[in-house]
Amino acid sequence: MTTWWTADTHFSHVNIIRYTHRPFADVDEMNRELIARWNDRVAPDDDVWHLGDLALGHPIEDQIAMTAQLNGRRRLVPGNHDRVATFFEGGDQRAKYWRVYEDAGWQIMPERLEHSIEGRRVLVCHFPYRGDSLAKDRYRAERPLDHGLPILHGHVHTEFAERGRQFNVGVDVRDYAPVDERAIVDWLRSLD
Repeated sequence: MTTWWTADTHFSHVNIIRYTHRPFADVDEMNRELIARWNDRVAPDDDVWHLGDLALGHPIEDQIAMTAQLNGRRRLVPGNHDRVATFFEGGDQRAKYWRVYEDAGWQIMPERLEHSIEGRRVLVCHFPYRGDSLAKDRYRAERPLDHGLPILHGHVHTEFAERGRQFNVGVDVRDYAPVDERAIVDWLRSLD
């Protein structure tokens, strides 16, 4: 069994192709390729942590249901585009959508949490301590405080892969696929 980490898949999000210069002609090609790359790496009994911004598009129920095709035991740490986030831009929609995510095989996790990787404590959150895909750090109230722990996150898309104690697991800097936890272990060792 392997553990994998990812974020910012943005399934069915038309504009993400342009925003992040993804090499796909349209969302159908992007969705097919993201699913194929995921399932080429992740076995059905592997664990996968998705650090937010799973899917967009209408109807969102269909986009979330599509993710049931993804291999692995899947956990979602909600991001700003996930309907199960307390800070979702459209207002609190958790009661309406929680079951939609669960029915697609997602275990909804807290929006930030401490975790252990090979005995090393890390923080897990959609947001990094600092950095954004736009010119300013948005969602300041939702960002974790930096108390010295390494952090695994998404949100910044192509802005950086690693920056100090921040490790971006987002698909835009990870070959459009989940990253093996062994790469994170190597990064954690490099911080010593």
